[in-house]
Amino acid sequence: MCSNDSPSEIADGTPDASTLAADYEEFLLDIEEQPLPAYRTDEMRARIEEVRATLAVEGVAAAGQLQQLLRTATEALADVRAAQVVPVPESRDLSNAVPGATDTGVAHELTKTERATATNVLINLLFTVVETPTHADRRRRDEPAARGDDAREDDTPDDGDVESRDTADTEESTDFGVTGYAGPE
Repeated sequence: MCSNDSPSEIADGTPDASTLAADYEEFLLDIEEQPLPAYRTDEMRARIEEVRATLAVEGVAAAGQLQQLLRTATEALADVRAAQVVPVPESRDLSNAVPGATDTGVAHELTKTERATATNVLINLLFTVVETPTHADRRRRDEPAARGDDAREDDTPDDGDVESRDTADTEESTDFGVTGYAGPE
């Protein structure tokens, strides 16, 4: 998709902070409509609000906030997937009741449609969290510009690099291209 087609992305593919903040606001409303236990809804709401507020002020989110939101959304998704799928019950008002309320001791129950809708909302939230830029993303983006680095950003080798690789491939080499690997950041 061309970056001109989507107003939420700037030219380098990074989502715009104001659009992400609006997306998180929309998720606040969507989460309220899902048949999740109240404690899960409250925790999701708090985590989303933290990220949204940080985005609005700083333009990026803290990695810790995003990790907490990922954890909470993943747990909610596990709750939805573990819920018992039942036919639409006539005794439950689907617009008001929280299925499987803890005071009744009943297992968490969802209809097939409720489960599909909640799964869709939570997965979309997970994708949005992954797309949300952090302070580290901002530093990585700004470092080459700050150094005045005119080096190419792609990994396409120069002709000289190709020749040196060709000779290295004919000799026995055991480094497998991981020389100097220090592990994840």
